[in-house]
Amino acid sequence: ENMILAAWDLGLGSVWLGVPLLIKDEFNKLLNPPPNCELQAVIALGYPKYVPKQRPRKDLSEVVRFM
Repeated sequence: ENMILAAWDLGLGSVWLGVPLLIKDEFNKLLNPPPNCELQAVIALGYPKYVPKQRPRKDLSEVVRFM
C-alpha cells in the first residue's frame, strides 16, 4: 500500500497483482527468489494514460452503523 501511494505521489500509476500465487513456479523461474522467501504479489508501475475522476463519496451514515 505504501509503495502504491508513494508511486502515485511521483506521478506513477500502479496495480497490485496477485498472479504469483496462481503461477508460482513460473515466477520463481523468472525471478529466482532466495530459498527462504516466497513471492506474494507484484506491483506494476507506469505512467497513466489518463487520471480517472474521483467518484462521489457516500455519507458516513450510509456506510457505518454504530451499535
